[in-house]
Amino acid sequence: MNFIIISRIITVSLVEEHYKLPSTKFRLTTFPLLAFLSFSLVSCDYFSGKKAGNQITLSPIDSISELIKDKPEVSKHYNERAKLYLEKKEFKKAKTDAGKAISLDSSISSYYVTIADGYFFNNEPDKCEASLKKAYSLDAQNKEALIKLCEFYMYLNRFEESVTFANKILEFDPDYSKAYLIKGMCYKDAGDTSRAILNFREAFDKDPENYNACIMLAQLHFGLKDKLAVTYYNNALNLKPKSLEAYYGLAMFYQETGELNRALENYATILAIDANYKNAHFNIGYIHFQYLKNYNEALKHFDDAVKSDASYYQAVYMRGLCYETLGDIQRAKGEYTRALQINPGYQMALDGMKRVLK
Repeated sequence: MNFIIISRIITVSLVEEHYKLPSTKFRLTTFPLLAFLSFSLVSCDYFSGKKAGNQITLSPIDSISELIKDKPEVSKHYNERAKLYLEKKEFKKAKTDAGKAISLDSSISSYYVTIADGYFFNNEPDKCEASLKKAYSLDAQNKEALIKLCEFYMYLNRFEESVTFANKILEFDPDYSKAYLIKGMCYKDAGDTSRAILNFREAFDKDPENYNACIMLAQLHFGLKDKLAVTYYNNALNLKPKSLEAYYGLAMFYQETGELNRALENYATILAIDANYKNAHFNIGYIHFQYLKNYNEALKHFDDAVKSDASYYQAVYMRGLCYETLGDIQRAKGEYTRALQINPGYQMALDGMKRVLK
């Protein structure tokens, strides 16, 4: 799997009306960061020895260890074993082996990238940065070192430095989609929406299968209330047909722009994929309450939201609001009480209690 940085969450709020409804919010980035630290790990299942008939085949680590035993002076074997230790999450062993490789041959750029990974996962950012810079100094076109420097600086919100190293990649590889993607993330997080869109477009143009660039374009156009958001969400769904974040963003866009039937259709699609997607249940209930004034139907969906997450106090509050609107003050009081048991400081439930206790 790839380690991913958590990007800032963009929220879109509905106009709050009628007893101060809770804002409907959603994560525009559920791929949870977007950028994609190239510092990678894989399943440890790969590392166990396996039986082949009556023979036991050596694991990759054991195989390379045998090579090191036979030829301890060969630096690349230590580097390869260090990578395997990284994948196995044995970071200290990875650093030891990468360090040994460097001690045998300090001129190989890729060895410094390997040890940088060990430093990164061992929470040693200064050493990680220094190692990546050393890798770059030895080979100015080491794309792996450069992209990790971009991501490292983005992780620290040092956007200017991240963009600088992304541009260094583009000097010798102008079609590298990921460099544009990282630039787009930096500009987005720095609040420069126009430049973010330009770079995400470039990333998507260079690689039409770049889902992350596509979904970011959808989200940014959503924030601008631009119907291009629909196009990009649909493009994202062509790339990932069961993308819940794409369906959710599309549903929210339709909800925000008053196309309620299309919003409901997309929420229904989400629930067909994941029946416990609580926000879809909540938003269906919200539409029935706020726009369609079908309070009994709204109750059903708020019930489903609470079944999906018993701590979902906003949905509990909305059940209380439905009961209050229907004139069932006792049940409303019970729901507001429950919401406050979950979150004692929830202002809407406190206000609801004041209303029903008058």
